[in-house]
Amino acid sequence: MPTFARQPLPEERKTLEEWIKNPPSRDHYIRARIVLLSADGLSAPDIARRIGRHESRVRMWIRQFNRFGIEGLYSGKPLPSRAELVSKSSGDEQRESSRQFDDSPQRRSSGAGKWMFYPVLGRAEGE
Repeated sequence: MPTFARQPLPEERKTLEEWIKNPPSRDHYIRARIVLLSADGLSAPDIARRIGRHESRVRMWIRQFNRFGIEGLYSGKPLPSRAELVSKSSGDEQRESSRQFDDSPQRRSSGAGKWMFYPVLGRAEGE
């Protein structure tokens, strides 16, 4: 089944066209071209040939845009909202304050905070 980008909303199209005229980075330029060419009806293989990228990457950015909009084009996944960041950071502080000392064999050593590496116990057959 062919993968095509949905038609961008007017504000999304404006952002994508701005990324082509004045790209924040080369990645933004390429992702904007992928989405706009796909929305105009070009297939993923045709876009891949035109821009010199692998077809699987073209399809990935099309799917990211279809699922998350412009947010999905920043790093391959949507950026968390400010509320999610605040919620996550307060949860991290709680976990950090309640974390117990890790007494696993990998963490035990004579020096505080140093790692101990165990030698390989056996050799591969034939050595």
